[in-house]
Amino acid sequence: MMRFFQGLLFLGTALVLPCACGQEDGVEQSVPAQAVDFSKRFSILLSGKTIHVQVALTDLETTRGLMGRKALDADEGMLFLFPHSQQRGFWMRNVPINLALGFFTTDGRLDEVKTLFAENPETVPSRSNEIRYVLEMREGWFDANGVHPGAMLDMQTVRTAVRARGFKVENFLGNTAP
Repeated sequence: MMRFFQGLLFLGTALVLPCACGQEDGVEQSVPAQAVDFSKRFSILLSGKTIHVQVALTDLETTRGLMGRKALDADEGMLFLFPHSQQRGFWMRNVPINLALGFFTTDGRLDEVKTLFAENPETVPSRSNEIRYVLEMREGWFDANGVHPGAMLDMQTVRTAVRARGFKVENFLGNTAP
């Protein structure tokens, strides 16, 4: 449900302010003027394990997520980065595969993992209101790879992906940005 309302908000903003940068809670996202290839995968380290993820940064990307994807490779997923911490909720409308969802705090620490079931329109919320990053992987990926709460994202590899997308690192990585 949260993604639906974010999508409506983004669409309304896009119709009123057609420009190459966006605002969320007063934080300029600094979207590059050139077209961004959202389909590009980035190698991110999580507890020493390399994963290959799409990095969702804009409202449109976070709303779309993995909709329509029928499969993910073994170490493939999507990493959602948000400009501030809060309780996060995700749903599975138009996502035909089960997923594992990891909720991460601002410092990149895995707080909890939940399973999301295909096509389930119910929002699955985080327990914590300190969630800044969310990682979607294949169902069972976290257990199969021994990645449990307390595991850490390598924030340097996350910084590299944000920069490669042409966004300002400080808008997404809080206190972890140099």
